[in-house]
Amino acid sequence: MAIFLAVQTAFSASAEESGWLSAADECFGWLTAQRGTEDFWDDLEYKSADWSVYCRAKLYGAEGSEHYIATAQRRLQELAETDGFVKPTDFQRLGIILAALGADGSRAAELGAYNNSQLGRQGFNAYIWALIAINVTRAEQPENALNTAESLSQYIISQQHEDGSFALFGDAGDVDITAAAVYSLADSGIPGARESAQRGADWLAAIDGMYCSMGTPTCESTAQAVIAYCALGMTEKAQEAAEQLRQYQREGGGYAHLLDGDVNGLATVQTLEAFTALELSGRGEALFSAAEKLPAAPETVDTSTEEVVQEPQESVASGFTGGQIKLIISVIAGIAAAVCSVCFIIRRKKALIPAAVALAAVCGGVWLLDIRTPEEYYSGGNEGSLVVEISAECTSVLGKMDSIDSAVNPPELIPEDGVVISRCEVSLPEGATAFDALIEAARQQRVRVDYTGASSMGTYVSGIGGIYEFGFGGLSGWMYRVNGDFPDVSSADITLNSGDIVEFVYTCDLGHDVGENYTAP
Repeated sequence: MAIFLAVQTAFSASAEESGWLSAADECFGWLTAQRGTEDFWDDLEYKSADWSVYCRAKLYGAEGSEHYIATAQRRLQELAETDGFVKPTDFQRLGIILAALGADGSRAAELGAYNNSQLGRQGFNAYIWALIAINVTRAEQPENALNTAESLSQYIISQQHEDGSFALFGDAGDVDITAAAVYSLADSGIPGARESAQRGADWLAAIDGMYCSMGTPTCESTAQAVIAYCALGMTEKAQEAAEQLRQYQREGGGYAHLLDGDVNGLATVQTLEAFTALELSGRGEALFSAAEKLPAAPETVDTSTEEVVQEPQESVASGFTGGQIKLIISVIAGIAAAVCSVCFIIRRKKALIPAAVALAAVCGGVWLLDIRTPEEYYSGGNEGSLVVEISAECTSVLGKMDSIDSAVNPPELIPEDGVVISRCEVSLPEGATAFDALIEAARQQRVRVDYTGASSMGTYVSGIGGIYEFGFGGLSGWMYRVNGDFPDVSSADITLNSGDIVEFVYTCDLGHDVGENYTAP
C-alpha cells in the first residue's frame, strides 16, 4: 500500500506554528462545505453531525445550536418511547452531546447507562460508552441503579489483557478499543481506574510505526490514540501520533480512512476529535471530561415535527399517481387561499393575510416535492452502463435460531433459505457504489433497507429486510464483500466496475462465520 509522504499544502505549517485549533477549524470548514452551508449551525439537525457538534461545543460553546438541541431532544423522546430493543450507544451518545451543549443529558445517561440492562447485547463497546456518558453528563446516580460508575469501571478493567490492551474479542489488543477504554477510565475517578488506563496507554505507546485497525493503518485508529494520550496528559506522545494524521489529509481539509484512500467524512470527524483533544489539553481539559453548562443553551425547545426520511408510504388515495396527488393538494390549497383572500376583502381581517400567503405557497411549493406512490417508486429505477450482480443473505443464522433475539429480529422474518435479496443484475450510472447497488436491488425486490449516515459520513447498513444487527448477539450484523473480498470501508465508499459481484451477508460472529478472518496474517 502506497504511503503518502508528502505533506499537503493545506497542512504545510507545523502543528506547533498553526495551532491545533486552526487544524480543527479546517475540519469544521470541510464538514460545513459538504453540507453546502456557510455557517456550521445552519439547518443542522441531530444525527447529521453529532461528534462534530460535540467538538464545536467543547471548543466554541453552544451559541446557535438551539435547533440542533431541539431535534436531539425529540430523538431522545422517540427512543425512550420505542418498543423493543434500542442500542445503548444511541442513548449514550445523546446524553454526551446534550451535556456538551449545556442541555440536560441525565435522562439519556439513565436510559443508556445507569438503568440499561441490555449493555451486553451490544458488546464491550457499550460498557465503555456507558461509563463515558456518566463521566461527561455527571448525571446523578438513581437509587437502585443497575449499573454505576464503579461497576462499569471494574467490568472494563476486568477485560484488560495482561499486556495492558483491550479488544472486542480475542486476546489480540485492538488500538481503537484500547484507546476508548483508556479515556473512559481516565476520568472515572474510581480507585484503580486511572492506573488501568495508564497501562492501556503504555501499550499504545509501545506500538512501533503506524496505528492500525485489524492490521491496516487507518486515520481513525491514529485519532483514537491521540485522544487516549491527551486524556492522561501524555502530550508528547499525542503530538507524535497527530503527526501521522498528516499522511491522511487531502486537499480541502478532509481526511482519508486509508493512506491511499479518498477523503472520508468519518475519518475527518475523528481527526477533528483528535485536534479538539489536543487543543483542550492545552487548556487543562480532556475531550470526554465533565461538560460545563453553557449560557447559550435554550431553556425551552422547539416541538415542531422533525423531518425524517421514511420508507415509501401508501398513497393517500387508491389508484392515484404522485402527480395527481400533488395536483389535488395544489387545488385544495389554492381554493383555501382564494377563500381567505375573499374573506379578507369582505371582512377586512388582517389575520387572514398570512394564511392566504401560506396556502398560496403550498399551492406552488408542492410541485417541488418528490411525491410518488409505492407503485411509482418501485417501478422507477437507475439506468446506466454499469452492470453488477447483487444479493443479500443471512444463511449464517439458520442453524442458530435458538439464539435469536425476537425483540430485535422477529423469527418469522427470517427466510427459510436465508435469501433476503435474490441475486440479480442491476444497471447503475458510472461511479455508483456498493451501497447504490444494494438500494437499487432492494427497490426492485421491494425489500426495506435501514441505514444511517450519508456517503460522505460513512454509511452504515443496520438492517435489510427487517433483519437487524444484534439480533443474534453483540457481534451480529450486516457485512458485505465485493468479488469475494471484504473491504474495510463503508459500502458507500466502494466504487464499482461492470461485472462486479456484490454480496451483503449477515454475520453472527463479526465476520468469522462468513469467511472474514481478521486475525489472519
